[in-house]
Amino acid sequence: MNIRLLAKRNIQGNAQRYLAYFFSIVLSVSIFFIYASFIFHPEVVHANIPGGQLISKGLIAAEIVIIIFSVFFIAYSNAAFIQPRKKEFGLLTLLGMSKSQLRKLIYLEQTMVSLISILIGVGLGFLFSKLFLMAVSWLLAVEQPISFVIVPEAFVYTIVGFILLFQLLSLLSLFHIGNAEVVDLLKDKQKPKKTPFVSKWLVALSAVCLSISYYLAGTMSLNNSYRVLPIVFFVLIGTYFLFSQSIVALCSRLYRKKKSLYGGTNLITQTNLIFNIKDYSRLFFLTSIITAVILTAAGTLFMFSADLKKQGMDNIPQSIGWVENDASVYSVIEPSAVEKTLKEDGFKILYEVNMTGVPITHMLPHMRTGESSENRSLLISESDYNNTAALRKIEPAKLSGKEALYIFPYGGLDYQFVHKGEQKELHFGNRTIQVTMIGQRNQSIVAPIKAATTLMVVDDQLYHEITADVPLKEMARVRGYEVKDWEESMETSSEIEQMSNNPNHNQLQTRAPIYQEMKQGSILILFIGLFVSLLFFIVQGSMMYLRVFTNLEDKKIQIHALHRLGLTKKEIRQILSAEIRILFFAPFLIGVIHAIVAYVALSNLLESNLFVYSAMVIASYFLFQLLYYQVTKKMYERAVINSIK
Repeated sequence: MNIRLLAKRNIQGNAQRYLAYFFSIVLSVSIFFIYASFIFHPEVVHANIPGGQLISKGLIAAEIVIIIFSVFFIAYSNAAFIQPRKKEFGLLTLLGMSKSQLRKLIYLEQTMVSLISILIGVGLGFLFSKLFLMAVSWLLAVEQPISFVIVPEAFVYTIVGFILLFQLLSLLSLFHIGNAEVVDLLKDKQKPKKTPFVSKWLVALSAVCLSISYYLAGTMSLNNSYRVLPIVFFVLIGTYFLFSQSIVALCSRLYRKKKSLYGGTNLITQTNLIFNIKDYSRLFFLTSIITAVILTAAGTLFMFSADLKKQGMDNIPQSIGWVENDASVYSVIEPSAVEKTLKEDGFKILYEVNMTGVPITHMLPHMRTGESSENRSLLISESDYNNTAALRKIEPAKLSGKEALYIFPYGGLDYQFVHKGEQKELHFGNRTIQVTMIGQRNQSIVAPIKAATTLMVVDDQLYHEITADVPLKEMARVRGYEVKDWEESMETSSEIEQMSNNPNHNQLQTRAPIYQEMKQGSILILFIGLFVSLLFFIVQGSMMYLRVFTNLEDKKIQIHALHRLGLTKKEIRQILSAEIRILFFAPFLIGVIHAIVAYVALSNLLESNLFVYSAMVIASYFLFQLLYYQVTKKMYERAVINSIK
């Protein structure tokens, strides 16, 4: 027997405990390798793939996330593996093994597992990289699929990077066990557990931090998106003390209700929980945050992709729209040419927009500094606004006398440039008119480009008084066409753009190409994000699996003693199920609450009701969590109950 053989047999003997950890590392290495294969692919490096560089940047960010997450997971797992084996290490030391030999044994075990994980992970990554390239080629809609080649850089970065990571974390994990005395190692499990201490001030701090974070998230909008960092800070602090203090206080209160303790197996379940809650608190904190991150990230990507069509229609009011700086002629494109092209390609025109307005200037506050500066808008009549608003199912404006309504095109920004009752001077040429503002609407009715980016709506009579002697050549004309099935009009839109006289690409706007580009990008991001979310989910489940099987031997001893006192196998299963259920679903519940608050903030940013999308994401995650719980429960029950003689 030598140390190398002993390390090998230890791994074989702890195979069940290493299973989830091994699977998680293999998945991490595989995804890292697949992403690296694309990043360093010759066609991507030489910019031969449209959109390849953009995807590459997203994958680099994903690689960084994987590495950071792997550091925490491996460090946590190493500690989880060492803690229950302290008695074993103490016995080896008592039998004559030196501290250096003990360190070498632990180091060899972790190195063997890491090397096998890396090799299998790279192998699986290499096998599935072809499928990944095919999927990306399909999503990018490239004419020639991305070729499958061996990328040496991917092998080097993945193998060397993860070996260095494992080696560093393995060496760090040796210091604690290497400095412990034999007596401490042998008696580590015999130390009695004390009732955890609860501080009322820390319980209050938890409630305050979570309340602040929920309030900030619930009232967040596009112009105060800087709140994200404070929200994350307060959520982390609040969640940590929620599990380390508030949940402990709740368990202690339940424990004092003696009547509930004497029902069924509650006494054993609640006693185990209250004396293990301190050990569980760190795991609960980590897994609840991971759950919140997974649900928020996956939900955000899914909801943004699902809501993309609505965003396109809100931000680009017509399928084709343009602005003529001189209303007397059509210098950008002839409407007849647009209509002819649409009809020839089989697209039905639902409605058209044809309105004129006067370019004006007025003073508006700057969003950041608040200082007033000159801004341009297009002055239009109330009837023109209401006619187009009705076509877009927008509430009409109601104006009289010298009242005016300011139209800002971007709905996600709720900054108020004007206020109700505010007096404002409108300048056009040498003339100035005083108007009273009735408010501001953040939703445009025409293409927000050039002079029509923002609109100033006034009463019809006032508009005619202002424009009575203004020649057409000094006015601007806004044209637009809404077509049925506009999502399919990519080629038609491109043809119209080529026909137009629009060298700077700033006077004509087509919705389909912008929508398709955003859709393509969002699908790619969703595709990449789902891989990372899957990794996070597997790692989170692995942490719970490790927690369960770390104390397997102690649990066997406890259950064997309870069985000898008269507990049936059915009652033992109830105890084990309750403990694992708490472990899996207590942090899940808190993570879901965090995610729901994040969804509310996202709904405010997008100005959309995302309830259905968020419910679908949470329900899908719950089903995966339930499946993981059932598998872990079955394995745990079998391992414990089979030990009963």
